[in-house]
Amino acid sequence: MMYTNLKTYLLESNANLKPLLYEIVKQCERNNIRYEKQLVTFIMNLVSLDPKFEIYMETLSADRRNHDDFVEECVSILNDRSPKLITLRMQLYFLQNFFNKDEVVEKHSRNLQLKTSHLLKEITEHDVITKDEQDDIFSKVIIDIVMNMGLGSPDNKDVLQETTKALNSVMSRSDKAKFVTLDKKDRLLALKDIREIVCGIRIFNKHAGNSSNGMSDLPRILDQSHESTKSILQITLCEIMDKVNLLTSALNSSIAYDLRNHTIVTLLPENISSEDLNIVKDLLIMYRQHEVFTRKLIDEMALIKFNIDTLNQEYSTKLTKIHETVQYRTAIPTDRVFPKFSELTRIWLQFQNYIYLLSEINQINNTLTNMTEKCLSFDDLAYRLLGEYQVQTDMDRLNKTMGKRLITTKNETVEYNPAMKVEMLKFCVWHLAEGNGVLMPGNVEMGVCQYQNEYYAFNLPQAVAFFDEDPDKYIFRIIELARKRIQFVVFLDIFHKVQNAYNSQSTEVFRIKAPVTCEQEIQTELHPVPCNIDHHYRWNVWDIGKEAITLANLRTKKTSSSQTKKSKCTQIYLPKDQQTQTKFHKATVTKEHRPRTKKVQLPAYPLEVYSISVEGFNNKTRRQFL
Repeated sequence: MMYTNLKTYLLESNANLKPLLYEIVKQCERNNIRYEKQLVTFIMNLVSLDPKFEIYMETLSADRRNHDDFVEECVSILNDRSPKLITLRMQLYFLQNFFNKDEVVEKHSRNLQLKTSHLLKEITEHDVITKDEQDDIFSKVIIDIVMNMGLGSPDNKDVLQETTKALNSVMSRSDKAKFVTLDKKDRLLALKDIREIVCGIRIFNKHAGNSSNGMSDLPRILDQSHESTKSILQITLCEIMDKVNLLTSALNSSIAYDLRNHTIVTLLPENISSEDLNIVKDLLIMYRQHEVFTRKLIDEMALIKFNIDTLNQEYSTKLTKIHETVQYRTAIPTDRVFPKFSELTRIWLQFQNYIYLLSEINQINNTLTNMTEKCLSFDDLAYRLLGEYQVQTDMDRLNKTMGKRLITTKNETVEYNPAMKVEMLKFCVWHLAEGNGVLMPGNVEMGVCQYQNEYYAFNLPQAVAFFDEDPDKYIFRIIELARKRIQFVVFLDIFHKVQNAYNSQSTEVFRIKAPVTCEQEIQTELHPVPCNIDHHYRWNVWDIGKEAITLANLRTKKTSSSQTKKSKCTQIYLPKDQQTQTKFHKATVTKEHRPRTKKVQLPAYPLEVYSISVEGFNNKTRRQFL
């Protein structure tokens, strides 16, 4: 797993562990133990992977006694100058600071912006009226260009004079007057273009030999810095390997192989205890971890060197084209010349970015070296354990098995390819499991064993036969070892294996949980679950309580003239009957005329007609009558 993915799991604090974090901090303060909260969090996340503390156990309830044991375990790791703690510090520091190139460049850019923020504010926000104010603004523009483009020291008068000449060749008096009339946003955009063009002119003048006062030769400085940093890393690696060879040879001299019983037997001199042997193992882990980090920095140096060489070629090409173009300056419009200066400036800024990267690599290397130097010296212990044996290098051990091949019956053995990711950092799995953490580099030239789409290396041809019988048994032993020696989790890059085996107490359970993969194609739905976001959702009970109190208070309130924002019902006035007062009828008002109705004389009927009973009629007759 990549280091960037480990940050998500190991560097961020877990909310479930916060109460235990406070307990660990109190214990450290009570015992006068120096600590950093980030280191405590890192150690807690690693120790919590051990299921014996039941921190994340789903089926069992967490016991207070287990929590006390967890706190005691973390405090015991912090209260030590052992190689184990130094290894953990190295891992934490490297995970935090191993750079993403864009992040390093952005960090230096932010620092530069902070230094020039006040100057930029005066250039873009101050109103300019008089000629003196205009000259003052452009004197600040000169300093801004020098500082942001890395053209020299702003205290050097020659640097300021050269930059002023370059600026005057770009902007006339009318251009300057127009610049100071722009608003803030347009000034910023214009200032960015001015920086690039003026910087490109100064670079070209330096290359053409016209002037080079106070301006550094970045390509030459960058080449020298790269060679110097590379030499320092190589020296550091040689010193590390001297320690690694001594400790590995000492451990190799203390073990013997019982191939009949598939085990490793430990043979210790009289003056060496099992605790001393564990210290040597931890020392070897520490120096091997330092070796891994140093080699990673060296790989980054090789990539930076390739990019620098590419930039140098592009830099020379741009300068040559500009020189050919400027020879006919009067015949070519400025809109064709100025973009070439801007392109040259962008390469110049990339040179500066790589100087920042080299500085960051030096800082990381120095910090890691200082950490290992703080460890107590155990060279005498290693030499006592070594006895009469000779110190051997990794190449000497690999030459003993040169030409041999791995043979398996259940799993497949394949040729090693540099593109393969070999598990356990190419260390022999059998030595790790049977030797209780003995680090012996595997010989990939014999081939690698493929198991569940993962590749494993071995130091002996016989070891792969033992592993082939029951691979899960050896992998689970290494997981159990990583739970006790938590520095193995990051060092061997087995965090996911340890995490997935959290609830596994035996190899049987672990074997059942082993991932099974197959090659299969499937068409997935774009959005299988419809999005349903309630923007009025409240997760905090206190917020819900506050809203309930507000609604309760609104019930006793009265809205007189406007609609309230927080009321949940519509407040209206019910319609009512009302009349309109009109003016008095005068001559101007037309008198209303109603049509006359003719009076009709109704015939006189006897009164009995209206009392006729209709009960004897049928329905049709009744309806006609009514």
